[in-house]
Amino acid sequence: MGVYILNKESFNGFDYEFLNRYNGTRSPTGTVEYDFTTGYFFRSLYQRALSIIDFKLPEGWNKRYFKNVLFGLGFIGIIRTPEYGIIPQICSPSGYGLYLQPVEMLVAQPLVNFQGRIGDNCALIRITPDYMGIMDIIEHYARLLAICYTSIDVSMINTRLSYIGYSDSKAGAEALKVIAEKVSQGEPFIFVDKAVKSDALDSQDPIYSTILDPAKNYVSDKLLNDFTTILNQFDREIGIPIVDNKKERMLNAEVTALTSDAGTRLDTWTDCLDETIAECRIVFPEIDITYTTRREVVGIGTDNTDRDV
Repeated sequence: MGVYILNKESFNGFDYEFLNRYNGTRSPTGTVEYDFTTGYFFRSLYQRALSIIDFKLPEGWNKRYFKNVLFGLGFIGIIRTPEYGIIPQICSPSGYGLYLQPVEMLVAQPLVNFQGRIGDNCALIRITPDYMGIMDIIEHYARLLAICYTSIDVSMINTRLSYIGYSDSKAGAEALKVIAEKVSQGEPFIFVDKAVKSDALDSQDPIYSTILDPAKNYVSDKLLNDFTTILNQFDREIGIPIVDNKKERMLNAEVTALTSDAGTRLDTWTDCLDETIAECRIVFPEIDITYTTRREVVGIGTDNTDRDV
């Protein structure tokens, strides 16, 4: 993905087609959360997604490398080298056949260089039919969670705002700051010179205050529910059935509906894995690759499914 800097001079050189592509990448357009909070949730959701499928790989293969490349890019190449034998490697598919699928593979790493034909002397394992990874899913939900989390943080701070103090002198303002600091620190008793504040509460005093209603600013409970809803939607997206409103007992039909709803995308991933692992086994019959998917409804029970293709 390219990075474009729009300024007054270069802006005039872009046509409407480019501007539509540039401004239409996100909906709605505008300020998007891309900071450390987004990075935190991106990393958290990525690790959460990696847990949905567990692979059993040939001896000597690095599982972390295998899963990171497979989930990140959407595919990983399996090649044979004189130095290391049969190994998985990040690769670049190229060319196209009768059905516009890539037919060749290029590996260009500091320790490995390889070029071959897919299905002949190398194989390509995919997790998605369109040769893409899951980063778009991670990015989408990480941004939503970051915006929600930021809103929760602001709501918590606003809840603490109960008083606004006014003063017609600098000394009075400093006295208010000291009092507010002691209140925020939780001191049970605060004694103030009566000269700081007279008995009457009106705007004619050197110092007076306005009492606010913290309950009107408290929306954190609603935001926390929204946060949980977004996280549950992500879990369903990657194939983890979640019960939003927990019940003491659930009907079998309800559990089946949750499992079916959550398994749609995961079924696509497993179908693609089954197909490409089988193709890999034709090229390299001596290796054995299996995986296990997480198929339990959270809070209900466990039903792990072993897949040996």
